[in-house]
Amino acid sequence: MAKSSNKDLRKIIPLLLCAFLVLSTVLTGCRNEAPADDEATAEKYTAIAPSGTYVGHDNDGVTEFLGIRYAAPIERWKAPTDVTTTMEDIIEASEWGPSCIQPDDEVEVASKWEQSEDCLQLNIWTKDIATIGKPVLVFIHGGGAWQGGTWDPLYDGEHFVRNLPQSEDAVMVTINYRLGIFGSLNLSQLDGYSDEYADAVNLAILDQIQALKWINENIEAFGGDPNNVTMFGQSAGGGATCTLMAIPEANQYFHKAILESGVIFNRQISVEKSMENAQIVFDILGVTSVEELMDISDKQIQNDFIADIMSAVGTPQRVADGRIVPLDCWSALNSGVAKDIDVMIGTTNGEYDFLATDWDNFPDAIEDPDYIWQRIVRSRNSGGGSAAVWSVVDYPDVVEEYLALGDDPVMRMMDLYNDSMYRQPSIYIAQALSRWNPNLYMYCWTWAPEARLVIELEGDAAEVSPFGRAMHCMELIFVFGTLEDGYPELGGPGEAMPTELMQKSQATWYAFALTGNPNNELIPTWEAYNSTSRLTMLMDEEWEIVSDPRAQDRIVLDQVQP
Repeated sequence: MAKSSNKDLRKIIPLLLCAFLVLSTVLTGCRNEAPADDEATAEKYTAIAPSGTYVGHDNDGVTEFLGIRYAAPIERWKAPTDVTTTMEDIIEASEWGPSCIQPDDEVEVASKWEQSEDCLQLNIWTKDIATIGKPVLVFIHGGGAWQGGTWDPLYDGEHFVRNLPQSEDAVMVTINYRLGIFGSLNLSQLDGYSDEYADAVNLAILDQIQALKWINENIEAFGGDPNNVTMFGQSAGGGATCTLMAIPEANQYFHKAILESGVIFNRQISVEKSMENAQIVFDILGVTSVEELMDISDKQIQNDFIADIMSAVGTPQRVADGRIVPLDCWSALNSGVAKDIDVMIGTTNGEYDFLATDWDNFPDAIEDPDYIWQRIVRSRNSGGGSAAVWSVVDYPDVVEEYLALGDDPVMRMMDLYNDSMYRQPSIYIAQALSRWNPNLYMYCWTWAPEARLVIELEGDAAEVSPFGRAMHCMELIFVFGTLEDGYPELGGPGEAMPTELMQKSQATWYAFALTGNPNNELIPTWEAYNSTSRLTMLMDEEWEIVSDPRAQDRIVLDQVQP
């Protein structure tokens, strides 16, 4: 369509919308929106974008768009393609898209929603789409690349937007992407394989790039600035964001990144490991050819196989194939491939402490640290020969020196796990990136709820650290502002959580998205991180900037630098 006719279309579309909303009201009953014959109201919740005219709705003062396709319906184990809708298509965006196929899990709430491998949809929240030039925040959820989804109330973006100061606004986006074997499966060993399935090893990453491309082309219609996009992800989402930073095709679409408890290290596998994992999958499914694989429906995989596959294979991660994902993302980041991206990076101080829980004597800690050590070994082995594997397993002298720095052998082994998987890799990434861009800010989240309150609320389902520390995902409750419904098994009762901490967190994430600098009036001055100062913000009810926290542990582990 010619640009001149777009102007005419923009005049006509609100009239078409009125008719559309009248018909919707007749067919479905009254909605929360203002009357359908109010043209101004129709425009207020309508975004006219190149890929469609999207009809959102009001969610208590926040304009909400749910279930927007950012790619055409998927072809099985093939790369995503552009949507085929255009500005002329009126699309009602009021229903959550399906979660990807995954095992049923009480904690991963998104698994309780409708599931489908055709899940490439996103959600958008903003106060007012008419306000232009707003910072865009794009969130990639975690779940080990096996689980999770945007339907999880922990990731409900409406609260972040609503809690912004009255004069401020942003565009919050959350995306679904293919998980597990649907997001990463090496089909090359099957009979009938051809290069048309070469992308299957890294579909999750390709989905995320496709989402970024859609956002770049369409987000202005929602008031967002495509030249001010912040990617942020936690756990597997942090690892994905860090990987995207190393891919020029991807990092052209965003300008800032927040890496929460996840970077490239121990979140990528080698091609050889992907083939080994795939054979386990094919054996469980009982297939030897592409044709046989295609004959199994996604629902059958969901109902009969996915839990066994996840248990047998473990986290699939991203495959360093040298085509989609660089063979060595560490070298790429070291070489400045992401030099134009401002970064906030950090971990919690008790990431996976629940591994040390004695479930027969909950919530006490186990007595034998060997179980935790075996998890460290397993994590090292799961990556195969990937350049992004970083581990202390083959350095017994370093391990002994590290463990000797504490009196509690179980807690020290748990520290070693948390440092191996989260803190130390984040430090290495911070060091590398800060050499190219001074806008690098390091944090450590230390606030944790009182264990008694979490247990009183959730009973045996409670997730509390035996050592009273902040575990994996804790900061997300405060960043998204989902204190009441976000993650009660971890955070406990919402009324017991400090609202001031939520305000600081949201103001800080917003300030960074707006300017590339997290400083704001609610927190102490936060100076950038580098390998000399190592200034780190400790985030508790009171925030404190310190130099090189837990320096002794870091120095010992630095003997095994990648």
